[in-house]
Amino acid sequence: MISYIPFLKAKQGELTAIGALAPNVKMRICPFFDFPRKKNYDAALFAETTGRIARGLNRHWDAEREFYFDDLDVKEKLTVEGRSQYAYVLVALRRLSVIPVVGLDRLTHNASVADLKRNGKIASSVVAFRAQPQDFEDFDERQEEIESDLEEVFQEFEQIDLILDCQLCTGLDVATTARQIAAFAQKFSAAYKKVRRVIVAGSSIPASSRDVLATNSDCSVPRRELAIISKARALCNVDLVTGDYAVISPFYSDADLDPRIMQKVMTARLAYSYKSSHYFIRGSSVGVDGYEQYFDLAETLCGQSFFRGSNYSLGDEYFYDKSRRSGSNCTPSAVIKPSVVAHITYMVIDAKV
Repeated sequence: MISYIPFLKAKQGELTAIGALAPNVKMRICPFFDFPRKKNYDAALFAETTGRIARGLNRHWDAEREFYFDDLDVKEKLTVEGRSQYAYVLVALRRLSVIPVVGLDRLTHNASVADLKRNGKIASSVVAFRAQPQDFEDFDERQEEIESDLEEVFQEFEQIDLILDCQLCTGLDVATTARQIAAFAQKFSAAYKKVRRVIVAGSSIPASSRDVLATNSDCSVPRRELAIISKARALCNVDLVTGDYAVISPFYSDADLDPRIMQKVMTARLAYSYKSSHYFIRGSSVGVDGYEQYFDLAETLCGQSFFRGSNYSLGDEYFYDKSRRSGSNCTPSAVIKPSVVAHITYMVIDAKV
C-alpha cells in the first residue's frame, strides 16, 4: 500500500537515492519527479537532460513500479524532435510505469497527454491532476475551467489521482489552506468517480538556506505542510496521502554561475527530518573554508538526541561515517543522496503521516 509520495527533482542525487532505499521502504512510496528547474533550456539541452533522466530511472527504479513525472518547472515551451517537450519526455519514459500529470492553464501540455494515450504511447490507466494553491481555493469557481481544460484528457484514462500541491507553505495560513484542501478534495471526488488517490504535498524549505539560518549556525524549523495535512484530514471524509519535497526546496534551481563563483557563494549545509520539524545545520563558504567542514557538521548532527543511528538507513550510516571523518570529503551534491534516503525512510517507517 502506498503511504507516502516524495516529490523530487529528477537529478542524479535524487535518482540514486530512490535506488538506495530498503525494499520495505520502496514498496510504500510512489515518487513524483519534476524535470529539473534551470534557466534557458533549448531543445538540445532538454533532449540531453531527458536522456539522462531516462537512464537514471531505468537504473534506479523498478520498471513495474509507478511514478509521476511532470515538467511544470520548465518555463520554456519547446518543440523537441518534432514533439512538444512533455510528449518527448513521456515517449522517452514509455517503457517505465510513468503516470502523466496534467493541470489547469496547460492546454498544449494536456493535449499532448490525451493524444499520446489515444495513440497507444502511454501505458498507464491513471492520469494525475496537479492543482496548485490558486487552483484549489474554491472548487465551485474552478469547476468550469476543470471541465474545459481537462475533460478531454480525463476521458482517455480509467482513473484519476488528484494532487493538491501547496508548494512552499511558509506563507500559507494553516487553517484556511486545510479547509480549502478538504472542500476541494471532497467536491472533486464527488464530481469525478474515477478518483483513485488524493495526495496533499508541500514544503517548509525556501530556495535559499540564508532564509532559514545564518552561516555557522543550526536550527529546527516546524514543518508547516504536516500541520496543513493533519488539519485537512480532520475536516475531510476522503483519504489523504501525505507528500512532501523531502529536504530540497520546491523552488530550488540550478544556478547558471561560473563554478569558481559558485564555490564562493555556496555554503556547506545538512538537513535532517525528525518529528514534525526539519533540522538544519549550516557552515560557511566551501570556497573559503573547504569541504572538510562537512565532517564537523555531520558530527554535530549525529550528536543530536533525535539522530536515529547508523543502522536506521544508508543515509544515516553515511552521516555517521562522516561524523567519524571516514572516507572522502563531502560536497553539496554528494550529501543529497543520503539526505533524501534518510528523509524518505523516516517518513515511511516512523513519521506519523
